[in-house]
Amino acid sequence: MMNIDRNARYGRNWEGFGSDPYLAGENSFYYVQGIQDQGVVATAKHYICNEQETNRLICPSNSQNQSDRWNCRAYSANVDDKTMHEIYLWPFASSVAAGVGSVMCSYNQVNDTPACQNDKILNKLLKEELQFLD
Repeated sequence: MMNIDRNARYGRNWEGFGSDPYLAGENSFYYVQGIQDQGVVATAKHYICNEQETNRLICPSNSQNQSDRWNCRAYSANVDDKTMHEIYLWPFASSVAAGVGSVMCSYNQVNDTPACQNDKILNKLLKEELQFLD
């Protein structure tokens, strides 16, 4: 997991490489290489700005039924371009540099657009800027 641990309350911090973008990037690079050297496709996840497990769905206040997820939406991680590049993108850039075979988008929204439907982070950052799968 290539998430940056910026929130101590994030329940999955133990899976990642810490809060330092440089060290997370270095670890991500060698992690991807180690997996793929064994003939297995590595996955860089959760792309990107995913650091919340508890209350990651925002539901209408009148929703009393936990199974009623259709009226809920994922929280939005609102991140400016500088923070995106200097903190969050680093481990994914290193993963791409190591030749990672797949990337899994995160569950949340990024700047009010679902991460898995976000043109900026998927096409402009991941494919064009980082040159994923080029």
